[in-house]
Amino acid sequence: TNPNGTRRGFFLGDGTGVGKGRQISGVIIDNMRQGRKKAVWLSKKPALIEDAKRDFKDVGGDPKLLIPAASLKPGQLPKQDEGILFVGYAKLRSASDEFKQQAKVRKPDDQELRFQMVQTLVKWLGKDFDGVIAFDESHEISNVLSVKGARGKSKPAQQALAAMELQNALPQARVMYVSATGATEIQNLAYANRLGLWGEGTPFPEAANFVVEMGRSISAMELVAQNMKQMGLYLARSLAYTGIEYSRVDHKLAP
Repeated sequence: TNPNGTRRGFFLGDGTGVGKGRQISGVIIDNMRQGRKKAVWLSKKPALIEDAKRDFKDVGGDPKLLIPAASLKPGQLPKQDEGILFVGYAKLRSASDEFKQQAKVRKPDDQELRFQMVQTLVKWLGKDFDGVIAFDESHEISNVLSVKGARGKSKPAQQALAAMELQNALPQARVMYVSATGATEIQNLAYANRLGLWGEGTPFPEAANFVVEMGRSISAMELVAQNMKQMGLYLARSLAYTGIEYSRVDHKLAP
């Protein structure tokens, strides 16, 4: 548990081909067998649910438990009392109609849920939800902070803000970040607020302070990754090619 009361998360950074989809499936199945019958699997595109079903089946799960969020109408809750809601990141970022209508009278620090899909997830899961939320391809939500560039200051991405809102709304969820390229740059970790790298109990009050201070070092990401591994928060493996042989085959083009 982090000092602020949220459940500490985990970052899976295994390389391509290791089998991250199967690892996500294994974590979800383990939690389901412990009584946590609902889970959320977020990914880049809704069509990837077919890959998720394959991986889930390969480790002994029932692929029928995966529920496509793309089939839900705005505000509609899944009918199933248990299962894995598979959500594309783009689905997260649409603001609710109610929020749009009242946007002009809201205060900047208003904490009400603004994103329709986040509202749906919280209603279906319950605010005391302590099951798995897997952010697959989590680099898709890396643009959380405003960043100064050659063309000025960029604004945070809406789907990244929605992912943050989801994490904040469900403080006891077992959050899993999954990406082979999620720890390439310091600012790209700003969405991973469950790792406890900033905030209470650390030298960095907020994510922005962490990014600025750690960004002063050229080898900052190596140090951060090393420390996360030592803390048991990060796993990054790659396939070995020892003993692999290949030969070149020249194919003649058909006339």
